[in-house]
Amino acid sequence: MKKWLPFVFLLTTLVCSAQNKSIEAYAGFIEKIDSLHIEHQIPGLSVGVMRNDSILISTGVGWANVEAKKDMTAQTPVRIASLTKPIFSTLFMRLEEEGNVDLNWKIKNYVPNYLERCERILAYFEKQMPEYAFLLKDYEPNRDDILLKHHLSHTAEASPGTNYKYNGLLYGMLSAVMKTATGVNFDRMVDSLIIQKLELKHAASSQLDDTKTELLNTIALPYHFSEDDSFVRSPFPDKDLNAGAGLVFSVEDLLLFDKALTHNTIISNKAKEKMFEPFLLNDGRRSPYGYGWFIDNYKNNKVIWHYGWQPKAYSSLYVKIPEKNLTLVMLTNSEGLSSSFNLSNGNLLQSVFAQAFLDQFVTD
Repeated sequence: MKKWLPFVFLLTTLVCSAQNKSIEAYAGFIEKIDSLHIEHQIPGLSVGVMRNDSILISTGVGWANVEAKKDMTAQTPVRIASLTKPIFSTLFMRLEEEGNVDLNWKIKNYVPNYLERCERILAYFEKQMPEYAFLLKDYEPNRDDILLKHHLSHTAEASPGTNYKYNGLLYGMLSAVMKTATGVNFDRMVDSLIIQKLELKHAASSQLDDTKTELLNTIALPYHFSEDDSFVRSPFPDKDLNAGAGLVFSVEDLLLFDKALTHNTIISNKAKEKMFEPFLLNDGRRSPYGYGWFIDNYKNNKVIWHYGWQPKAYSSLYVKIPEKNLTLVMLTNSEGLSSSFNLSNGNLLQSVFAQAFLDQFVTD
């Protein structure tokens, strides 16, 4: 397994300009992440840390392509899995701000053939993929009170707004809402309002983007760890894009997106703060999730975050602490960054990778 040693000079260069932090402190974080990536059987990992718009760490370890021994770097395009959700949510909140959508609309009015679609998907799961039938088991599409905000906040199941339950399938339905409300597909919107506007160099709206063939040929390949202690190529997950998954970004691109989010380049501060607030359940309890983001707390600091997990393929982590203008992004080409930590329950501290970051960079 490739070590961090080739990156020591880069790390030293990056941290020499950082204030109130020693080279040794950053090296300790890198050493910890190196140890964790080996422990959790990750072939390639890219990581970026940014504070006050300055990049403190931007590098990679291991292989984007194990067979070809191609380095994983901060510029390597990676399937970001469910980190697609906060990016979609950002655009959705922009549409609401512009009056193109209303979070209190009924979803059945904005998803074409809504009831038929739900019934067809459930029937398929029950017959072909029973392990996924739970995704629609507690969803009642015949109800008249399922609103867009319930899908955006993962509170659409059973009695809408009553309980939080992470459900990527139901979140993904919001792509159809965007198309119905605006006439524009999610891929075109993310292309124009994020990738092109922010001049992202290593991003694509999906693996099906035929304008990015050269870029997509450099994508980090997915792997899983075999019983004989070796990495085995996995098939790519579904290449289609929806609100819940499918975007291809590098760590460098996500840091640029984060900077734009911080400075309200994409949406207003008012819309952003609405997105970053925990959803209030019907009984007044605060959900661990807002609109497209998890909300947590660490040492009295509000933490906005999300993770991604595509089994045996990709995993990712994005942690943002607004009060400190501090951000972490990690992308990997295996499931090891997320599969062991049950992050869907909303507790970021279950991730040893997140804990290493918080311990190192949030001291008060």
